[in-house]
Amino acid sequence: MPRVRKGSARARKHKKILKAARGHIGAGSRRYRIAREVGLRAGQHAAIGRKLRKRDFRRLWITRISAACRMRGVSYSRFMHGLTEKGMVVNRKMLADIAVADPAAFDRLLAEAMAEKPAAAPEKPAKAVPAKAAAEKPPEAEAPPEEPAEEAPAEKPKPAAKKATVKKKTVKKAAVKKTTVKKTAVKKTTVKKAAAKKPAAKKKTARKPKGDAED
Repeated sequence: MPRVRKGSARARKHKKILKAARGHIGAGSRRYRIAREVGLRAGQHAAIGRKLRKRDFRRLWITRISAACRMRGVSYSRFMHGLTEKGMVVNRKMLADIAVADPAAFDRLLAEAMAEKPAAAPEKPAKAVPAKAAAEKPPEAEAPPEEPAEEAPAEKPKPAAKKATVKKKTVKKAAVKKTTVKKTAVKKTTVKKAAAKKPAAKKKTARKPKGDAED
């Protein structure tokens, strides 16, 4: 079986990468291995740069519009706010181009944006109806007389307030205290009576011995 070599395919691949790496300094544009690494890194930076380019151009347009507004004594923010209020939709790329290429058109846009809104018209007062027209109107159908509302049943008298009951309870407590005082007084009188009823203790006389009595 013959030996197969891919010399032609490899050469095409190397030429493609070296062609893309033209302009790099040193071995980055001559050697395949280094040129491949340089190309990968360059592709990453290109992806990031495509995002940054949009930001840079927007910043440039805003700078040009702001400079044109400052020359006319108006700030950039007021000018853009006036455009949005008037419903004039013009992107910043076109505004920057107009400010540089056609200053007269930019002046007209600025005057339109900064023009004050017309004052709101006052409301018209309601027209007064003349007396004759009011008299000619047919009388409205009279509503049937309303039936008298049923009288609510008389409310029962409310019981006496709780304060009176509280007072009674306090009076009763005071009466109880008085009775206890009386009972203690009765006990004292009974003790005195008992002491009075007891007979007086008899005096003991010394007995003489029998021998002495005979003598």
